[in-house]
Amino acid sequence: MKVSTALLELFKEDKEWRRSFRSCCERSAHRLTAQTWQFRDELEQRGSIFSAEEVEDALLGLARKLLPESAAAQWDAKWAHALCRGALSHLAERFAGLSAKEKDTLDLSDQAIWDERVVAAGLENNPVAFRKALKGWERSGMEAIERVRIREGGAA
Repeated sequence: MKVSTALLELFKEDKEWRRSFRSCCERSAHRLTAQTWQFRDELEQRGSIFSAEEVEDALLGLARKLLPESAAAQWDAKWAHALCRGALSHLAERFAGLSAKEKDTLDLSDQAIWDERVVAAGLENNPVAFRKALKGWERSGMEAIERVRIREGGAA
């Protein structure tokens, strides 16, 4: 079962969850995403197990679909910033382990396509596509770092 389907069933069956979703949406996207764990726990108690990211993405998608004028349906720059900060932190940790020679030869040009996708997803107010593109951007950078380490004879 898809996460959004499970959430819709939850809202249909229980007016308190429906009310909670609406209330969170009216406040902000941050409020909605901060409550992801509660929705996730309730779905799990009902036999549907999903990752926190899946539930968060579904909640944001449903806010845009069901309550398009709500605060949660608008682009949340703080949310996007936090995701970007995490991706950059992971890359910085790996980059710090490179030698000076490896840093000089590192080629991150493969990230360009992901840069474009990240920007497009932001402009389209599509958090699911944004998260996916950002993960691709991070993975591309990690792969580039690994290639330069192998090529320059560093640890694999």
